[in-house]
Amino acid sequence: GAVHRQKFLCSLNQHINWVRCAKFSPDGRLIVSASDDKTIKIWDKAMRECIHSFYEHGGFVNYVDFHPSGTCIAGAGTDNTVKVWDVRMNKLLQHYQVHAAVVNSLSFHLTGNYLVTASNDSTLKILDLLEGKLLYTLHGHQGPATCVAFSRDGDYFASGGSDEQVMVWKSNFDIGDPGDVLRNQASTPFVNCTLKTSRGVGSTPQQEYVKAGAAEQLPDSNYTKTRAAGPDTGNQSYSIREVPPYTTSAPTVNQSLQPEMAAIPLTLANTLEHIVTQLDVLTQTVAILEQRLTLTEDKLRECLERVPVSVRPTD
Repeated sequence: GAVHRQKFLCSLNQHINWVRCAKFSPDGRLIVSASDDKTIKIWDKAMRECIHSFYEHGGFVNYVDFHPSGTCIAGAGTDNTVKVWDVRMNKLLQHYQVHAAVVNSLSFHLTGNYLVTASNDSTLKILDLLEGKLLYTLHGHQGPATCVAFSRDGDYFASGGSDEQVMVWKSNFDIGDPGDVLRNQASTPFVNCTLKTSRGVGSTPQQEYVKAGAAEQLPDSNYTKTRAAGPDTGNQSYSIREVPPYTTSAPTVNQSLQPEMAAIPLTLANTLEHIVTQLDVLTQTVAILEQRLTLTEDKLRECLERVPVSVRPTD
């Protein structure tokens, strides 16, 4: 029979600290890597060289992956942030500060319009990339959530944690005809699915299974309810908790709003929140530009210092 042999091709070695993650683009042409040197690098497989580095993370970068269209990447870091870049323009598109601790993992939905993240704050977050906002905060793991991934068809996602649990969730996104989504995916990212509800999803991700008594009740009983579940789980007892249908992008969701906050219409609150998020992105962008300008000035100064001073001829 045929013997399959793996062949080492090359080493891509411009990182200066541990590399935590490396992924191929959907077309196999590019490789993206995430490192403890606080950078994300894009590599050209054929040329075997780094074609761009992203320096925007303020801490180690734990995880990175390509958008299904291959035009964008998302990175998760120890600075508690999730960031999305356009790899064609090398531009920061979105910056999410929704977790209260290190972000360990993330996964794009097959439409490319949703992103799920897992964090040491024990939560999973579902981000709506079309609107640039947080859709859901999912509580279930009793400790850091270390990994998460959508199924190939996007109908489910699974998460793992330090609590030794693997949790399976049903997405319940309303994405129309999956065939149309896949056919149109090569076009502009984040505009590929037909939204059929005002909140951009069909319904809340299906209830999570957690050990009985471990689910913390939220203050507002309209959002959370616990009832007996009946899966065949041996001697373990489980309960089901429904996730709030909508949450804000604050690191921790507090449903017991102050009276003056409760009086603000939801639409206005969401609009203001979106403006604040975009202002934060602009602030980050300006800071990055200032940093790069400083580096350029330092390099220019170094080059000038290396140029020998010409001696003026004497008369």
